[in-house]
Amino acid sequence: MKQEKNLTAQEILELIFTYLTKISSLRKHDEIIEVLANMGRALTNADRCTVWVVSDNQKKIWTKIAHGMDAVEIDIDSGIVGAAIQGEEKILIDDVHTDERFNPEIDKKTGYITKSMMVIPMYDNENRIIGAFQVINSKSESMVFDKRDMQRLMLATTYAAETLVSAKLTQEIDDTQREVVFTMGAIGESRSNETGNHVKRVAEYSKILALAYGLSAEEAELLKQASPMHDIGKVAIPDAILNKPGRFNDKEREIMNTHAQLGYNMIKNSHRPLLQTAAIVAYEHHEKWDGTGYPNKKSAENIHIYGRITALADVFDALGSDRVYKKAWDDERILSLLKEERGKHFDPKLIDIFFENLDTFYSIRENFKDKYIETIQKRDSTKNRIKVLGAYGTKAKGFGTSSFQLNKTNVIDAGNLLNTLDEDSAFIENIWLTHSHLDHIADIAYILDNYFALRKKTLNVIGQKKTIQAIQKYYLNDTIWPDFSKIKLNNSSEYAVKYTVLDLAKEYKIDSEKTIRAFQTDHTVESCGYIYKEKESSILITADTYSLESMLDEIKKDKTIKTIVVECSFPSEMETLAKESKHLTPKLLFTMLKPLENNGITLYINHIKPSYLEKIVKEIEQYRGVWQPKILKDEDFLIF
Repeated sequence: MKQEKNLTAQEILELIFTYLTKISSLRKHDEIIEVLANMGRALTNADRCTVWVVSDNQKKIWTKIAHGMDAVEIDIDSGIVGAAIQGEEKILIDDVHTDERFNPEIDKKTGYITKSMMVIPMYDNENRIIGAFQVINSKSESMVFDKRDMQRLMLATTYAAETLVSAKLTQEIDDTQREVVFTMGAIGESRSNETGNHVKRVAEYSKILALAYGLSAEEAELLKQASPMHDIGKVAIPDAILNKPGRFNDKEREIMNTHAQLGYNMIKNSHRPLLQTAAIVAYEHHEKWDGTGYPNKKSAENIHIYGRITALADVFDALGSDRVYKKAWDDERILSLLKEERGKHFDPKLIDIFFENLDTFYSIRENFKDKYIETIQKRDSTKNRIKVLGAYGTKAKGFGTSSFQLNKTNVIDAGNLLNTLDEDSAFIENIWLTHSHLDHIADIAYILDNYFALRKKTLNVIGQKKTIQAIQKYYLNDTIWPDFSKIKLNNSSEYAVKYTVLDLAKEYKIDSEKTIRAFQTDHTVESCGYIYKEKESSILITADTYSLESMLDEIKKDKTIKTIVVECSFPSEMETLAKESKHLTPKLLFTMLKPLENNGITLYINHIKPSYLEKIVKEIEQYRGVWQPKILKDEDFLIF
């Protein structure tokens, strides 16, 4: 299959408009489905795309357009598409032949070979499923679909659902044009990993504020329809900046701030009232009441009312949402900030209106929750999860070092806490260390330093005796970094840090259902791994090690261990360095894992050195044998 390059942001925008132009001139249902399928295929770089529609009796799904196939009608619960519709979930599969829901009969009939697949249900305005988008066989270099492909297909799905309903009910083309604005607005949000419903919530908030401010019903509705375009300029911001975790440097901030001007330039020449309004919103929603905003440092009523309204709606929703650079704030903190910014960032009258209508805002937020996030939580709710904060064996741009989040207050190692948890790192109470190497302890200093004022409890650093001694002597020692064990928390008699020497023979309680215990591992310094148990299921994490003998012994003794996380740091050509530094290569790893073959154990691999990632991944495929390992990335989840 021919591999194709990824689309740039500008190409995505041009692609959307090309297909929207085609669709706007169509009235026949089948013709619209064909164009939508072509749009889905192009957006996701897929070999084939099918738009499935639920029948009126809700018992069948059908399509008259499936690339490479004749018209098809199947039972609504049939195959992977049926599972997505019935389960109301988005499905992303790298190899369908490993999924029991896959029906191979169509491949047998057509001679086509299906490999990767992605399916996303379509919803109408009343949140009823009316069909699904299905794309097959990614033509990307990896030959599998990823999160970005899902985000792009979600754009197509959002628009397709509205289009199909409009076609069925023969609605006026103005309705379709308004949905174009929502779709275009969602492009900017999807590229920055923000939720598709963000633009919908901002639209609803804007209308409430506009009406209460005194705008006419017609003007309030116009602003509602235009406000989703507020961040359309983000399509021209490089991904490396747009999706950067953590704060921007001065140069990155300067580039990011250009999105207001860029968005305005894209649509300022339109004569349509809707796009004229959208141009104002894009241009002025980052101006501030006190004149400190951008791009033109306008102040007070010199800022158009559309910009002032959208600014408040956008900030309120953004603060309450997870973003790549921060976690969602709680309501108390959001409301406190909005009060502080009255007359500074925001129009004082609008802030007063906001608080007078607070219950309405909460109701809108509840009604437009992000479905994708909810689906993931629902799907995994029966299994235990640990978040991987840092997955790699050394720090590099875009790669975090070893750390795992057990719950809000407990982590294993401290390699990448700040970038992933941000302010939430202030709530960590226990850090369970595997050993004293820098890639496992680095962020202890930074979370104390950055969020000292937010900390309410002493940070308990737990490790073996020599690990604790190394940190006290060489790291938090008043020379390299302050010794926080001598510094008291704000307004407290308790010290910021304490140390607890780990007892390898002891099982420690995390809470009523969760325990953790350590076992000795084989590294260049005193080191240990951990066995974390929750609801009678256990996961074993080796951390850095060369020999796996102690891990094998633990698995023999504890039959609840069905999931393991094992390091693999270097390619096999560097075996000498791996042995001397007490690390593993793919060849060494799978040789040592032979006693566990066919034991039904799930294997995760971490601690890969980023510069060798591609080579190690290929070698893992070469040496894995019967194993089906999952190679971890930052912010993955361990499921056990």
